[in-house]
Amino acid sequence: MYVDYDFYAGEYGGMMDPDSFGRQERTAEAYVRYFLFSNAGKMDQDPIRAVQMAVCAVSDVLDEHYSAKAARAAQGGSGAAVKSENNDGYSVSYAVEQADGETEETYLRKKAYDAAYLYLLSTGLLNRKVGCCHDHKCGRDHL
Repeated sequence: MYVDYDFYAGEYGGMMDPDSFGRQERTAEAYVRYFLFSNAGKMDQDPIRAVQMAVCAVSDVLDEHYSAKAARAAQGGSGAAVKSENNDGYSVSYAVEQADGETEETYLRKKAYDAAYLYLLSTGLLNRKVGCCHDHKCGRDHL
């Protein structure tokens, strides 16, 4: 666990209640680990704060997504976002961020990545470049 509720509310300034944060933090951490790929083990104390902030940001994305979905379901729908509706000539379309044909999981992964990207870009942890295990001998560019 990278982040506790005290960090989320105090340092990050998040607005979720503790129960909601507890539900979203584990999934947010899993997203951030996925984004970091094999670099998750390379973190020292400097980028750990960036990772903590990324987990908080992804937690907010997840909470917003699932809260909106629950609100739509509470109104009698399936919970899915409605893009268009037609009833005897009366037509309504709702603005949605999700592209046509894009699954909810893909959309949510993109939103989570965008939220984490802001914090993780400058750390180098998002880099998936494969280097030589002999960098100290041969240098990065001379494999």
